[in-house]
Amino acid sequence: MWRCLLVNFLLSVAVAAPCVAQQGRDYTTEAGVDSDGNIYVVSDAGKRIKMATVGHCIEARFADDKQTVGCSVARGTKPEEAMQSLLLEIYLRNGKKQIIETETPMDWHFWRGGQQVAVYSHSADVKGGHYALYEAASAHLVEELAEPGNESLLPEWAKGPTQIQDESVPVGDEYDRERAKWIAKVLRQIEKIRPGMKRQDLLKVFTIEGGLSTLFLRTYVYSECPYIKVNVRFKAATNVSNGVEEDSDDIIESISQPVLAWSVMD
Repeated sequence: MWRCLLVNFLLSVAVAAPCVAQQGRDYTTEAGVDSDGNIYVVSDAGKRIKMATVGHCIEARFADDKQTVGCSVARGTKPEEAMQSLLLEIYLRNGKKQIIETETPMDWHFWRGGQQVAVYSHSADVKGGHYALYEAASAHLVEELAEPGNESLLPEWAKGPTQIQDESVPVGDEYDRERAKWIAKVLRQIEKIRPGMKRQDLLKVFTIEGGLSTLFLRTYVYSECPYIKVNVRFKAATNVSNGVEEDSDDIIESISQPVLAWSVMD
């Protein structure tokens, strides 16, 4: 069962929206976000049409067609409601807008490059949630089903990106053995990093991660997999450290056991 675990603003497509110089500075071919934080779509004439501000949406996504935008609107102003949505606004080329509403908090994703929208509404009881597929251009209901007991039985449109990714991982005895061998290799490499070694020795196996850190206490991630992490404490290589910049000769005082955790971004 798919879930949106992180409420964030996905700009990966919007940031890349190009302007076509041949038809003037304001001509554009793709939906995006302008410098004032306005979400816009485009007209057939290539003009930007403002649909909402970034602050109006708790989550916005740009479809693969680069013309369609989905905006989750907050359920309410209370803390427990501010990150939940019962209303999805769909912004379309030429300034058209469609609305999809649910009675319980929803998760959603585009399907077929933005032509359709798959919506999962959470259950208010223990019976399970509800899946529905809509046409993006009209908000017309195409298909719906109750949440099955086994999520593998879901049709492809109802599966979220993480479920599809999980199901794409190869399985079988041979793959299990290879993964076990790789983990053993990782543990042996990590065990070679010991107190008394230098920061530069650590960086042969690990790289830095975002998030909170200090000059002498930082989380590092394994170079081949950002989900394998250690916390490392250092002491200054010399007594003349400026207290601002890391020194490759800083000495490792301690290194934690490796842990598994999602990546942290600044």
